[in-house]
Amino acid sequence: MSERVRLRGLRIEAPGRVLVDGVDVTVWAGQVTALCGPSGAGKSLTARACMGVIDVLPGLRAGSLHFPEHDQRDWYEGIVNSGVQGHGRLQRATESLRGGYISYSPQAASSALNPGRTIGRQMEIAVARRPSPPPSLSTALRDLLHEVGLPPRAAASLPGELSGGQCQRAALAIAMASDPKVLIADEPETGLDPVLRRQVVELLLSVGKAHHCGILLISHHEDTVERIAEHVVRLTPPTQRGVEP
Repeated sequence: MSERVRLRGLRIEAPGRVLVDGVDVTVWAGQVTALCGPSGAGKSLTARACMGVIDVLPGLRAGSLHFPEHDQRDWYEGIVNSGVQGHGRLQRATESLRGGYISYSPQAASSALNPGRTIGRQMEIAVARRPSPPPSLSTALRDLLHEVGLPPRAAASLPGELSGGQCQRAALAIAMASDPKVLIADEPETGLDPVLRRQVVELLLSVGKAHHCGILLISHHEDTVERIAEHVVRLTPPTQRGVEP
């Protein structure tokens, strides 16, 4: 089983408080790892750390980050305890991996997608992140839209012209357009009714596994986590963190 992301011993601090401490995350090809816990537990912060983005100070205090299928380096080496300058170096170093090796599907896609660009144009920008271009761009876009259950005409639509469920599907198509090794899905159920929530999650699972993509799912829905995740990382808010029995 191939590791796509290996994060170990993550500790992130803000002035006077610990935000994340001792967190380990592994994402495997073709499987789902869930980050779950209540609001404020550090789920999104941990996911951003997996992408090489640390944007709090003093920030990264401990940890290692590897992308084993990309190379063998520890991307946190020289960054721990280096403050804003180190965070900047890390973000620049990992920039080429974001949107390519690692893709991100945002929560509340209706507001997260670029409102001034059509879905097709946003997909084209993502396709350009692939190591090599597809034989036919139009065919690649049409196939992706079909995979997420959208008609070809959706490519000409702006996000504001789509429903919430359609926007979430479009966001998934955009995230998968770069043919990533890892997909981070940030609360894909946000703002959706129970029926649409299940549909979007099942779609995420089927599309991700069809592409043999490792999925890091951020969720606070225990039923979703129990249903689809092979691996679960449970986080607790900072005030509750400590040694668990």
